[in-house]
Amino acid sequence: VLCKVSLENGPIKHGDLLTSSVIPGHAMKATDKKKIHGAIVAKALDAFDGGPNGEKTGKILVLIALQ
Repeated sequence: VLCKVSLENGPIKHGDLLTSSVIPGHAMKATDKKKIHGAIVAKALDAFDGGPNGEKTGKILVLIALQ
């Protein structure tokens, strides 16, 4: 599915695990290995490093993680 994402924790690469962002309705790259257990919402199927005009949010395809 398409998911709104934020660059809050850096650029997102294909395969990155995503967690909830402080921006409502957005996901961000999960970076803290100690805190991600049970906090993963999806896995990135696309990459995102900003929009064409420098936007810090966008949409990418993700695989939803149901836990």
